[in-house]
Amino acid sequence: MLSRLAPTRGRFEARLAPDIGGATFACDLSDQLSREACFTGLYEPPFTRVFQRQLRPGAVVVDAGANWGYFTLIAAAAAGPSGRVIALEPDPRQFPILERNIGLNGFTHVEALPSAAGAAAGRLTLTGYADTDANRGTSSIATPAGGGSPRQFDVDCTTIDALTARHSTVDLVKIDVEGAEDLVLEGMREGLAAKRYRAILLELHPALLAARGVPPEACLNLLESHGYRGWTIDATGAAYRRAADPATPVESLLGPLETWRATAWPHLLWLC
Repeated sequence: MLSRLAPTRGRFEARLAPDIGGATFACDLSDQLSREACFTGLYEPPFTRVFQRQLRPGAVVVDAGANWGYFTLIAAAAAGPSGRVIALEPDPRQFPILERNIGLNGFTHVEALPSAAGAAAGRLTLTGYADTDANRGTSSIATPAGGGSPRQFDVDCTTIDALTARHSTVDLVKIDVEGAEDLVLEGMREGLAAKRYRAILLELHPALLAARGVPPEACLNLLESHGYRGWTIDATGAAYRRAADPATPVESLLGPLETWRATAWPHLLWLC
């Protein structure tokens, strides 16, 4: 409904909903995520609420696949100056917007890196979204079926283990990397084994993983092998409506892990 009725042109500064921190962001109505956050204050409400409830003042958070910083801004507001947020966004068109949004709010406890998270330090080639796409969170190491992309970029790659080595506990890692989930988790093995990562929010992309010859179950098996327990975040319309209320219990937004197959890109919560 929003995609049909809301304006799709215009650039200005807007604010997220007060109950998720009310941060200011540079709104571009031609961007799907930005438009939804502008007109509703929230993006993907069930996922947002589960993300939000894992945060506390002083929290250490990693946002892998930060885009323009929606989740980074929520984490920064909740963690406060005593916390630390590390935001990674490798697409060179989105990274300046991420930096701008961090600066608009004076979040000096946020570190933004123009890098991808992966299994090892190095370089990789990113297949970018088309400039005309409304969804600008789809840049990936996987090449879409049916041909290439008008944009490809060579980007730096690092591991979340390396980025967080000096922290004894990382409160939350959010992973939205469009089919590179297995590589990001591989680069977290040390921290997973030590139970250093308290909570992990993982957006799984089964079709993109399969395009690379990786069964999505490999990601789940790796987390389970390190003693993590998983739940699928409810993505039904009813859950979206419930999650609009900030008082909604998180437990009501979670379902059994095995229901992940019911959606094209399931969102999963993992706790150690």
